[in-house]
Amino acid sequence: MKSAAAERVALALAASGLAASGLAGCAGIPNPLASNSLPAKNAICVGQGVAVDAAFPSAGRHDCIIAPDGGIVISVDHEPAAVEGINPSPWFAFRITSDAPRQLAVTLDYTDYSHRYAPYISTDGAHWTVLSPDRVSLNEKKTRASLRLDLPKGVLWVAGQPLSPSRDNVEWTRRALMGQGFQEEHYGKSLEGRPLIGFVGGGGIDAIVMLTRQHPPETTGQEAYRGFVERLIGRTDNAAKTFRAKNRIILAPMPNPDGVDGGHWRLNAGGMDLNRDWGQFTQPETRALSAWIKEQVGTRRVLSMMDFHSTDKTVIYAPPLNAPSPTIGFLPALKEKFDHSLASPPEWSFSHNVNGGTSKGWALEALKAPGITVELWDQIPATEARALGAAAADALIDYFTLRD
Repeated sequence: MKSAAAERVALALAASGLAASGLAGCAGIPNPLASNSLPAKNAICVGQGVAVDAAFPSAGRHDCIIAPDGGIVISVDHEPAAVEGINPSPWFAFRITSDAPRQLAVTLDYTDYSHRYAPYISTDGAHWTVLSPDRVSLNEKKTRASLRLDLPKGVLWVAGQPLSPSRDNVEWTRRALMGQGFQEEHYGKSLEGRPLIGFVGGGGIDAIVMLTRQHPPETTGQEAYRGFVERLIGRTDNAAKTFRAKNRIILAPMPNPDGVDGGHWRLNAGGMDLNRDWGQFTQPETRALSAWIKEQVGTRRVLSMMDFHSTDKTVIYAPPLNAPSPTIGFLPALKEKFDHSLASPPEWSFSHNVNGGTSKGWALEALKAPGITVELWDQIPATEARALGAAAADALIDYFTLRD
């Protein structure tokens, strides 16, 4: 027996013509990423021959209506926050199924927040192109973004960045490290019970630590992390071999799987910004990751701990050059590497807040290491993001191998 909500959706599908076209009814709306079809009850609005849903990992937290002119208005809702938010990241990701090719006007309503991410579109959820800027217009306050879309018959995905759910970066890291002597470890569970997975390899004298995706939508930072790993593992010269033989390499590719898969803007499922929780450790994700890092480090000297993020520009947040760390001298070498090898070197900001709750601050306090927050511009091309990550790996290898 159908629920009242399911009956309403079924009636709407029938009225829109989707049922007759085979895109609805008992078969449901096709989902190209699933082995079975998407149930019609998962549509958040249906009409005028189209249905919108957000029933996939990393989908935004959306509702929508069909406007009188036939356009669609989609709310871009933020996640519940336990404390006042910092740097809101108004993430959106939804899927439109159409019974025929057509043009469609879609409005993203951010309420009191501002449009941040350039829309990307895909017909398969895997291959993405940025929507032409002339197809996007904003109101004066930038709280509503209007998109002009050319829908195919079938499915079109729309997202603030190419989708990368939690399994994606874990699987990428697993493949990248295959045959390189790394061990995969489950170092804990997230608030919602997802496994927290890290990778450890290399030698045993000193250590380095790398992580990314504390903040769910920040995938350009993830690209820099990938460039770092590729270069760190891929270099075959003697300096790189020596570096890998001497250093324990600690990688955390997905510290916030609940936030990533839940479509959160910045937080975990507990409503907390994990990169403000390195100190109080109120959340299982930060408690488990910090304990695991300390366990893996042991008594080793930590050369650097880098945390890859995304924001509205490419910038490096680092501790002051007089900070009490035996490896603080690496920072000028890293800046020099960026300045000489990158077409657009990042800005730098030097500061330390012992009560800031960031991984960067925790690294200096707990590990005596120069913790670095590496921020990539939201719209930086993937090749440039990976080049920055590769340059960071080169700087570590060259500085510590030649110096030591």
